[in-house]
Amino acid sequence: MATAAPIYGPRNNASLGTARVVPVILALIVGYATYVVIGPLTVSYLLNPPNGVTKRIATGIAIPIVWLFLLLPVAATYLRLLIVVIREPGYTTQGHEDLRKHPSTDFWMRDVFVCDSNGYPIWCQYCLNWKPDRTHHNQDVGRCTLKMDHFCPWVGGVVGERSLKFFLQFLVYAMLLSTYLTAVMAFFVHETLHRNSNVHFYVALGIGAFFLLFTLGMVATSIQYAAVGWTTIEQAGRNDSIHLAVLLPPELQAALNGNMPEMPPPSSRGQDNDNFASEIDDPAHSNYFTNPSTKNWPLRRASRSEYWRGTITYPLFLPTDRPPLPAPEMRTFAILETPRGLNVWDLGSAWRNLGSVFGTKLHHWVLPVRHSPCCDHSSAISFYPMGPQFEDFLEDAGLVQPLPPSRGFGKESTVSEQRRRKRKLERGWQNGERPTGWDASEQARRARKEERRRERDVIS
Repeated sequence: MATAAPIYGPRNNASLGTARVVPVILALIVGYATYVVIGPLTVSYLLNPPNGVTKRIATGIAIPIVWLFLLLPVAATYLRLLIVVIREPGYTTQGHEDLRKHPSTDFWMRDVFVCDSNGYPIWCQYCLNWKPDRTHHNQDVGRCTLKMDHFCPWVGGVVGERSLKFFLQFLVYAMLLSTYLTAVMAFFVHETLHRNSNVHFYVALGIGAFFLLFTLGMVATSIQYAAVGWTTIEQAGRNDSIHLAVLLPPELQAALNGNMPEMPPPSSRGQDNDNFASEIDDPAHSNYFTNPSTKNWPLRRASRSEYWRGTITYPLFLPTDRPPLPAPEMRTFAILETPRGLNVWDLGSAWRNLGSVFGTKLHHWVLPVRHSPCCDHSSAISFYPMGPQFEDFLEDAGLVQPLPPSRGFGKESTVSEQRRRKRKLERGWQNGERPTGWDASEQARRARKEERRRERDVIS
C-alpha cells in the first residue's frame, strides 16, 4: 500500500522574508559607520581639519586602525554564523507517518532519553519524525532544530546547537565594536558641540548607542542562560516538568526478568570517574546504580517514588521480515517525571556549561571555526551530557542506591575511609594487569595461611 505524501508544518513567510532582509540592512549600517569613522571623522576632521582646529595625525591614524581591528572579528563571526544558519542550522530529518510505529534505536539504545508520559520519544506532528532531546519545532521555518535556542531575524534564521557558539561570539564582538563607536563619536560630538557639527557624527553616535544597549542586553542574557545549561526556549519553560526514560539498573532489570545479573569484573568498575561530567557517563556505569554489598534490592522501593510513572521495554515489537537471528536485547526503562524547575542538562558549573558551547581551548572561544562540543552525539549514555542535578534526581527517584553509612564514629573514621577510597593502585595494577611476581607472592601467602591453620588445628 502506497504511503501518502507527508504534509509538513506551515512556515511564516513574513518572518523568513524579514530574516533575509535584515542581514543586508545590518551590513549597510556597518558600512555607513565605517564610512563615518574613516571619511568625515578621520580624513575630513582629524587629518584635514577645518579652520581653528588642530591637525591630529596620530589620532587620525589610530582611530581607523582600531576600528578595522574590531570590525574584523565581527565580520568573520557574522559571516560564519550566516553560513551555518542558512546552509545547515541543525534541522532534524523530515519523515513520514509510518515511522511512528517503531521508535528509532537511536533513542532506546541509549541509557537515557526524553520521552512522553507513556515512555515513547517525543513525536513531531509536523516533521513526522521523533524528536531527539532538547529539539524543538520552530513555526517560522517549519522545521525541528537540535537544541534550538530561538529564531533570530538579525542572523537570518534559527539559532541552534550548530550556530549558538558563533552567535554568542558575534554578540560579544559586536558589543565591543559598538562600545568603541559610541565612545569615539560621543567625544567628538562633545568637542564640536559649539561649532557647526557634522550631522554624520550624530547619526553614528545614535547607531553606536542603540547597538551597544541592544548587544549588551543580549550578551548578558545569552551568557547567563548558557552558563546554567539552558537555552532561551528552555529558560522560558523552566517551570515545566519533563519525562525521562532511564534504563533500569541491573538489579531492577533482574527483578523484572526474574534472574540476577552478573556483576561486572572489578577492573571495569569505578575507574577514572572524575573524567566524566556525570558518573552515569562512565562506560561501566552499572557501579553507579549498584552497591555490591547489598543483595535483592527491591523494585518496589523505586516504584513508590513520587516521580515514578511506570516502565517500558524496548524493542516494542520484534521484526518479522528478517532472517532468523538472535533476538535483540530487551531494555527496560523507568518512566520518570522530573520536578518543576529541574535542569538535568546543567553540568554543575558555569565553566563546564560554557565549555560545552565554546570548547576547552582559548582559540575555541575566540575563533569562529569549530562547532560546539555539544554537537557530538556519539555517547551511548544520552544525546546530551547530564549533570549533578540528574544524579540527585535518580537518587530521589529510588534508582540510585545510596552508599552505606559509615561504621566508625567521629571525624577520624571518616577521614580514614576517605583515604582508603582514594588510595591509588600499586604500579602494575594501573593497566588492569597483575604486577610482575604477583602469582609467586600470592602462592607464598596462601602457603603461610595454610601452615598457620594446621598449627591451630594441632593445638586445638
